[in-house]
Amino acid sequence: MKKVNLILILFFVSNTIFAQAEKDSLLKRDINPIVDELQFMYEYDQAMRKYVLYKTFDTYIADSIQSLPDSLMRVTMKSLKFDNDTLAKMIWRSYINEKDAKHTERLIEITKKYGFPSLSRINRYYEKEFRDPDFHANLIFIHAPPKYWEELTTLMKEEYELGNINKCIYGYLLWHFKGRKSMQPMLDNGWEFVEKDGRRILKSMCE
Repeated sequence: MKKVNLILILFFVSNTIFAQAEKDSLLKRDINPIVDELQFMYEYDQAMRKYVLYKTFDTYIADSIQSLPDSLMRVTMKSLKFDNDTLAKMIWRSYINEKDAKHTERLIEITKKYGFPSLSRINRYYEKEFRDPDFHANLIFIHAPPKYWEELTTLMKEEYELGNINKCIYGYLLWHFKGRKSMQPMLDNGWEFVEKDGRRILKSMCE
C-alpha cells in the first residue's frame, strides 16, 4: 500500500512539474503581448479611479496634487468634487465596476493558461521597460468584484503552492478576497506590524 501511495505521489508531482514547465514556456513565448495587455488593464484601472478623484486624466496634475502638503491637498481635493455625484456614480458603474469584472475574468484566463503573471515571472522573460514603474498585475485581482472571490481564493492558493506568487502577495490578495474586514490574512502570510516615525504600519517581510 505504501509503495502504491508513493507511486501516486510521484506521478502527481511529476505531472505538476511538467504542467508548470509548460506554462512557463507559453509565458516566455507570448510575454510581449501578454504584458502589453496587462499594462493596458492596469493603466485603465488607475486612470479611471484617478479621474473620479482629480477630474482629469493628466497624470502630471494628479501627481502634483498628491505631492501637496496634507492640509493643502485636502482643500484641493474638496474643490475637485463633482457638483452632482450622478456622473461619479455612472463612471463607477459603467467604466470602473464593469471593467473590473471583465479584467478579472481575463486575468483568470491568463492565469489558468500561463500561471499568474507576477513580476518575478514576467521579469524572467520581458526585456522592455514597463510604461508605469509601479505596474503589477496583482492590482487587477485586488479590485475583483465579490462574485469572483471564492474562485480566486482557490486559484491563488494553487498559484502560491506552485511558486508563481510569494507568500506576501498571496496574503495581500487573500485580504481582499476575505472582504478586507481583518488584516489577519496578511499577518498570517508574511506581513508584520512595525514602528516607523512613531506610527505602527504593516510591512511586507518578503524579499
